Amino acid sequence: MAKVIVISNSKGGTGKSTLCMQFANYLAFQGKKVAVLDCDEGQSVMELRQMELRQSQDATLPWEVYNATSNSRLFVERARAMGEVYILVDCPGSLNPNLLPFFQNADAIVIPFRYDDVVVLRTMTFVKVLNVARITAKKLFLPNYIDIRVKNPNEESIRDMFRKVGSILPRIKQGVAIQRVSTLRPIDTYQQKAIMYTIEEILKAVNP
Repeated sequence: MAKVIVISNSKGGTGKSTLCMQFANYLAFQGKKVAVLDCDEGQSVMELRQMELRQSQDATLPWEVYNATSNSRLFVERARAMGEVYILVDCPGSLNPNLLPFFQNADAIVIPFRYDDVVVLRTMTFVKVLNVARITAKKLFLPNYIDIRVKNPNEESIRDMFRKVGSILPRIKQGVAIQRVSTLRPIDTYQQKAIMYTIEEILKAVNP
């Protein structure tokens, strides 16, 4: 059965598209079937794939990517019919009518954030919107691009606040490995180490 994992937050700059591609590469490396639905108007994932294909026309595709900025219900129906596959949805933090079906059918929503006051406030606003829309998918909060040399004095209280509405995933540290992303090249050892604990917890959440 297909597993739908939405990666979203209403605050920009939290690394949604980068995480989506890194997660897709990790799952593909593990031999999993993966499809990415690019719902962002910016089409970051789709544009990078097209650019890389122009440079390597004979490359083997490790996973499929689709422009899903419209006809979301059709994409959800097709996804559910694809069998054993992980559907990763790169999604802006908007619950407009087109995007709503992705959230309604998600097995989990991965919500990247940083320990920054503005990011935390916007993240909590996003959670309130999900609750108003009665979205029941598991909410997995991901501390992303974390500089371990800098500690927010409110970090523990922020984590406690998020734990009341979801789960906290292992952090992903700031670094070149996670930001060096491709839609064609296999994930390297450094990238695997950067995200493996995080994504394994996500897999546990969607495969109880």
